[in-house]
Amino acid sequence: MNATNQSNRPAFLALAVAAALSALVVPVSATASDGSLATASRASTDHVRLPAVAEAVGPRVGVRRGPRAEAPRIATMNAIRFDRRLTVFFVAGSRTVDGETAWYRIKVPGRPNGRSGWVPARQLRLLRSVGKVRIVIDRGRRRMVLKRGGKTIVAAPVAVGTPDAPTPLGRFYVAARFAPADDFLGPWAFELSAYAAITDWPRGGIVGLHGTSEPWSIGRRASHGCIRTYNRVIRKLRHKVRVGTVIRIKR
Repeated sequence: MNATNQSNRPAFLALAVAAALSALVVPVSATASDGSLATASRASTDHVRLPAVAEAVGPRVGVRRGPRAEAPRIATMNAIRFDRRLTVFFVAGSRTVDGETAWYRIKVPGRPNGRSGWVPARQLRLLRSVGKVRIVIDRGRRRMVLKRGGKTIVAAPVAVGTPDAPTPLGRFYVAARFAPADDFLGPWAFELSAYAAITDWPRGGIVGLHGTSEPWSIGRRASHGCIRTYNRVIRKLRHKVRVGTVIRIKR
């Protein structure tokens, strides 16, 4: 968001909460009678190619530094997010033991950006492959390109973070999508797995890609780390970008 609007504009994630409270909550699978996580059906996961998106089989997922039970735990992720949506896990790789998939490597949202960790395969159920659609943000040129395979589908200018609050660099993914309650964010918004440098925002400064009621800011360094584009562009992205879509932000 624009620094000049900080005092009278709610932060990006506060709006996500309001937009999502009415969303239908899909229950996750129950735990076994002994309290352990139930095992995901192999039939529902073996045909899904990586990278893929997944849901938790139980109420939470413990993320470890390496693919072994004794590795240090680096994060615990709940199956249901703070806004009552299902958590979407981005599965980037796997490790097999005795011919069976035993561990999944996932991208871990949160600071520091860019972390990966390992989760026992029994704790996740793969839903679908990520697909060939991806978004590339050129922070220096303030340009966005949406590609499907090697073909450019959408290209447009964007606003990025100010020098004091830069849009973070790296490879991320779309963690949620919603219609904002505030016109300032335009008609549609995507929440990324990236976190901005400013730490006083609710939920730690999650970065968004959204429209704007201030089209004059497009092409400038004008936000607190979020990425803005024209409303007509974000409407196009709404129908092309799913949860799990890969987003690369480069220098």
